[in-house]
Formats: sequence, structure tokens, C-alpha cells
Amino acid sequence: MKVINTAKILLLTLLITLGICYVGGCAKPPLRQPKSEDTAVYKDTDHEFNYKKEAWAGPEGYVIVVPKDDPNAYSSALLLQEYYNTLEIQPQIVTDETEKSEKEILVGNTNRTNNIKLTEAELKVYLDGQKLVFSGGHSVTVDSAVKKFIRLAPGKNEVYTFSIKTDFESQLQGELSGYKYIWGDEFEGNELDPKNWNLAVNMSGSKSVELSKAENVVCVSDGRLKLHALSYFNNNRPTTEYRVPYSVVTQKKMNYVYGYMEVRSRIPYKPGCWPSFWTRSTDYLSGSRNYDYMVEVDIYEIFKTNRAYSTLHKWYTAKFDYNGRYNPLKKSGKAVSTNTANGYVATNPNHYIFKQTPTLTYEYHTYGYEWTPTEIKMSVDRKVFCTFDITKSFDKNPDQSGFHDPQYIIFNNHLFHPEISTACVSIKTVPQSLPAAHYVDYIRLYQKDGVGKVYTEKVQEE
Repeated sequence: MKVINTAKILLLTLLITLGICYVGGCAKPPLRQPKSEDTAVYKDTDHEFNYKKEAWAGPEGYVIVVPKDDPNAYSSALLLQEYYNTLEIQPQIVTDETEKSEKEILVGNTNRTNNIKLTEAELKVYLDGQKLVFSGGHSVTVDSAVKKFIRLAPGKNEVYTFSIKTDFESQLQGELSGYKYIWGDEFEGNELDPKNWNLAVNMSGSKSVELSKAENVVCVSDGRLKLHALSYFNNNRPTTEYRVPYSVVTQKKMNYVYGYMEVRSRIPYKPGCWPSFWTRSTDYLSGSRNYDYMVEVDIYEIFKTNRAYSTLHKWYTAKFDYNGRYNPLKKSGKAVSTNTANGYVATNPNHYIFKQTPTLTYEYHTYGYEWTPTEIKMSVDRKVFCTFDITKSFDKNPDQSGFHDPQYIIFNNHLFHPEISTACVSIKTVPQSLPAAHYVDYIRLYQKDGVGKVYTEKVQEE
């Protein structure tokens, strides 16, 4: 009897230590943290690069020098200044019009740089005597150099030097000739850039599927935007079975009309997973609104384990009453979507088929969306696989104006669940698909001279 009582005491102590409610049997398991998506066989090394650690006299007593009238270099210099502030050092930012000194950190193409000729795709961080130099052939690669350096987290009296050739190109060639770089994000920082992105609810959650802004489902690290979908229990939300990220959008930051947009991404081609990259016509930055009718362009949306689907949608609100106008069986009060799949989206013929391989979920590919006044083309690895004629309506409403309105960008990594959608295999039947990683290496927008527009400042409140 004494042994049994001792065992009970030990068990109770253990349960209390684990934070489990013993009385009444109301046990609640602790938070389930995400497992690593990488495996020994398919480890993602996309972010790795070679660098060298070197001793340095700075940054104490140094100034950061940027070219005169170069706002891009100044923005990069601000990031470097903010980083050094965390080390309790406050270097001043000056232009290259100031008098030269030995203690300088050079950012961009300053008049102090010693004839280092780099192509626009190249970046370099190096020591020139005791001067620290961040160089690149384009403002994008200069910015990448600064952000990569900050990611390495050098301390006082040390630097990391490196030289990298990237895949950046400011002017496209071949069939895309004439397109010039306008806007983008290389995701080289340590957080989502607030100048480019905000979080929004563009795909809904449910009792079981929790939308979250937590770092374990949405973050920027290792040079990529990372979106994770997880099996998850939340002590503060007991109905949660899965956690997915909020939509990452440019709705309040950047809207555009026409151009070629490209992302390089790694997509979870897994049953039950619902990653997507899409746009919607905006009602925020341009000042032109149409609450009754908007359009959606799905550049890729994943319904099967080896196919990327592209679809055009028109959305009509209850106020517009699409069914009342075009269908004798009026369904007043419900929003309506029509799409180029003409029914069940997973049967959409507009899709790209990959070779089914065990590595597909771990592979990076480029996905392109070319939007002109007359057509939309979708491509994978610069190979066009479908073309939409946007001069012709695909539903009963002949109005195609929505496909000429400004659009904003959306990234998701959602899940098929009976509470949300029954269009595809439910994640409940394939829990082995989780965790699921949707990673974006870069997004780049190109436009032709005189064609299209970019809106980057808010001109009208919601």
C-alpha cells in the first residue's frame, strides 16, 4: 500500500511538471511545435553561400557613405545603420560629397570605389584597406549584399566578406524583350518588408484551421519568404488542429496594371495542401473602386501532386446580383464566381504538368505571369503553357474591364479541410503531408515603356 501511494505521488508530480491537469482527467497536451521540413535526402540548401570572416577595426568611429541622390543606396545604408545600432554603435550616414576619411563604410557606387566592375547580377562585400565596401551591379544586388551581411550577424571588429553571382536581370531578353525591372522583393532580410507587404485574410480559417501571424508559419529568413502549414494544437484555442499563415499581400503597398511578373518558389505538391500565388483587382491604392465586380487571377493554385493550375475568375457581389441578371433561378444575397475552368476548377485544362518525382516538393521553379491589354500568359521556367484572351468574356457578363483594373499580389499556404473546401483530398485523411513548406526566393515585376502603371502610395482610405 505504501508503494502504491508513493507511485501516485510521483505520477502527480510528473503531471504537474508537464503542465497537465490531473484532477478530473482534463488533460491538455502541450503545444505541438513544427518539425523540420527538410530531410537528410532532400535538404534545402538554396540559401547557402560561401563567405569569409575577417578582422576589422570598425564599425566604431566609422561613417556610412552613399552616392549622392541615390535613394536606394540610402535605404540599404539605413538597414546597416539600424543593425549597428543594436551593437550600441551609431554610425552616421553621409553622401560621397563629404570629405574622404579612412574610416568609411561604402554602400553602392560611390566615388570612393576603386574601379570594381560588376555585372548587374553580381554582388560583393570586401575590405579595401580598412574601408568596408558593399558593391553590386544594380541597386537590387547592392541591397542583397547588405542584407546578406546583416543576416550573418557580424560583431564588433569583424566582418564577413563574400562575392556572389545571382540570377537577377533588370532587362529581359528573347520573347520577353522590352520588359524592364520595376519592383520586387528578393526576401534577403530578417523580416517581411513593410514597404512591400501586409498580412490579410484572403482565405478564411475555421474552427479547426487557425489563421496565424506567428513566426512558425510566416516569416522571412535564409533569403526566402517562408509559409508553413502545420498540424498544431493551441492551448489558447483548443479547437485548433491545423495552423496556416495569413495571406501575404501587397494590397496596401503596391498595385499595378500590366507587365511580366515572375516568382521563383518551392511549392508543396502534397495531397491536402493548398498553396497559391494569385492577384485580385484592387480597391485600395488606385482610387478606382468597384465593389460589385472584381477579378481574380490565379497564377498557380495546387490541386494535384504534380500540376500547377491557372484560372481567371470574375467575382460578383450580392448587390450586383449576377444570378438575378443572367440566371432565371435567382439566388439573391450570395456572391458569385465564374471562372475559365467552366466548373470544377481541378478539371481546368489550363495547367502545367511536372514529371512526378519524389523531389518535386523540394524543387525551385520560376512561375511567370505576363499581362497585356489583350491577353494573359502563364509560364513555368519561362515556357508558356496557357494563354487567355481577355478581350472576350468567358461568362454571361460581357464586361471585361476588371482585367484592366489595378491588381495586388497574394501568397498563401492553405489546407483543404471539410470546414473550408471539399474540392480536393482533405488534409484530415493525409496528415503525413504536414508540415508543408511554401518558400518564395524572389518576386520581380517588369514592365515595358509606356505600358502599364505601378501604384505604391495610398491615395484613398478604405
